[in-house]
Amino acid sequence: MGRKRGRSSSGALNCGDFFFSGNDERGMMLMDLLLGLALALLLIGILQQVAGLVLSGYNTSSNRAQLQYSSRMAMNCIQQDIRTSRDFQVSADGTQLIINDASNENVKIYAKYGNLYRTYEGTAVPVAENLTSVNFIKFGSKLQCELKLHSQDDDYEVNFFCFSRVLQMQG
Repeated sequence: MGRKRGRSSSGALNCGDFFFSGNDERGMMLMDLLLGLALALLLIGILQQVAGLVLSGYNTSSNRAQLQYSSRMAMNCIQQDIRTSRDFQVSADGTQLIINDASNENVKIYAKYGNLYRTYEGTAVPVAENLTSVNFIKFGSKLQCELKLHSQDDDYEVNFFCFSRVLQMQG
């Protein structure tokens, strides 16, 4: 009963008593602290990598959504104008679309400075952005349109057809 902790009666060091001795306890606390800090730094590094991947994925999908939105706006504008037109013409190089609308006014659609513009009565209004090229091809009353868009990390290409809905007056 009167034995001191840390020593056995035979004089050999007892491993079970080693962890409870006064001088060695400070060393174990320091090892626990260093191990805890190393694990915390490892966890912070892993979380940083995961956050970086999530942010990269968000930026990529955001850029793609912006390109899709721009292409949808361009398609809607062109299709609406063609469907309600009396007639339309395409420039020789295929980069401009001239539409004779229902009120017999000319509407011009073209790409310039990375935007798609719609000009009506002398006023140019941007319709879509991030456009690198546009190509119009006319087949009778059918229009084929090729749009190429570009953002920081992504390219997007849209090809579509639309038809003029010119109604013939019956007399």
